[in-house]
Amino acid sequence: MIRKFNYTDRKRIPRTGARFSIVPSPGGPTSFDADIDLEGLGLPKSAHVYVEAYRRAFFRRFPFGTVSRIEPPQDRFLYDVDQDALVRFRVKVVDEKGNGRILAVADRIQPRRSEDEPVDKICLLPVDFVDLGNCVWRLELESDWPSLMLNNRFDKIRELARSDHSFFSLVYPEVVRQILYKIVVEEDHTDPQSDPDDWRSLWLTFSRDILGKSILPPSGESEPIIQEKMKWIDDVVEEFCSDNEVLKRFIKVSSQGES
Repeated sequence: MIRKFNYTDRKRIPRTGARFSIVPSPGGPTSFDADIDLEGLGLPKSAHVYVEAYRRAFFRRFPFGTVSRIEPPQDRFLYDVDQDALVRFRVKVVDEKGNGRILAVADRIQPRRSEDEPVDKICLLPVDFVDLGNCVWRLELESDWPSLMLNNRFDKIRELARSDHSFFSLVYPEVVRQILYKIVVEEDHTDPQSDPDDWRSLWLTFSRDILGKSILPPSGESEPIIQEKMKWIDDVVEEFCSDNEVLKRFIKVSSQGES
């Protein structure tokens, strides 16, 4: 189990206090809207608020006024970023009267992409469309949030990932397995309450809900414990496949192909 300690007294802005939505602009650069609420955090009213949008090599910072007066800038464009690109946001509250210390932060915020999308939705596995050469898909686990990368060289990849039973059956169980292995075996993160907003904790909670009972993997790195962790991962993947009728989907598609 890995716990995080806050030695700087930096406050965490709750997800409900930092919400973003993407504003598409046909023929022009994508923009975004932000709803930032810092009430109740006890922050100095004169502290400055900044929003940062980032994606791989892309980074842009936007001044958003002060704690007492949030003022979104008119220019909130994400230049040189495709409308389907997986952009994330962070909010920083900075004491610029002192030494520029960061007083509060919210990070890894995923924006809404349509009005139909629930406000409080947290996407555990965002999808990114990139050039993967001759690979169809790849799981990105080295960034600050896991994502499923799909090859944009294939024009129908979006629809395939959205509704094709074969794709779901062959890809998503393996994705779940790889993510859980990264969390509980490689990083020994086994307590979802240690940092409830961390993506690893959210995946542990998701997995616990799949099992339908409050069973979490043990903490530790000894061989017997590793074996227990692998068994727990197997159980989660098996239940995931059962809940989503993975084998039934695959058999149905295979039978259609033979007829």
